Amino acid sequence: MVLLLAVPVVAVVLIAVVGVVAYRRGVDSVPAPDRSTLPAQPNDIGFASDMWDHHQQALQMALLVLGHDGVSSEVRTLATEMLTDQQRESGQLMQFLADRGVELPSDPDRQVMGWMGEPMPRSQMPGLASPDDLTALTNAEGTDFERRFLDLMVKHHEGGVHMAEAAQAKAESQQLRDLAARMALVQRREITEMQQLLGTPG
Repeated sequence: MVLLLAVPVVAVVLIAVVGVVAYRRGVDSVPAPDRSTLPAQPNDIGFASDMWDHHQQALQMALLVLGHDGVSSEVRTLATEMLTDQQRESGQLMQFLADRGVELPSDPDRQVMGWMGEPMPRSQMPGLASPDDLTALTNAEGTDFERRFLDLMVKHHEGGVHMAEAAQAKAESQQLRDLAARMALVQRREITEMQQLLGTPG
């Protein structure tokens, strides 16, 4: 009797194993979704592209601080935090665009901020430092270097906050609305810190 009961049990186990293997084969044979088919709303793409571009200059300026001798610990710490935050955010924006089959912006003469209803050439993007500003910053020394960095970064952050606040209202993706809200919060706080370092009113 024990042997007779064992046979059906073994059969059931074999059937279950075969079923699991067949299921796994079926799952594995299903192609991964095409990430480029994710929704690509104009406001979302516009914000992600423009803010990624905007961030690259902030990263450039923060790296100048970290590579500069004689910078105060307060300014160096602030630049390090900016570098960490904006590198991470740049990666998130890059991934958002890649998931929708959109390439990163590369045309320096492109139009920006049309998604905000404020179309303008990239060179006039709010907060973006001019090539002359960056050259002067690179060549500056001591307290002059720190002051130039803080002045330029306050303006840069103010432009970034302007875009982030627009994205909070206009973006279709909750992911981007949340990211924009965090950007605005962090950059407002950093503006206050930089104004205190400059000795200017907030």
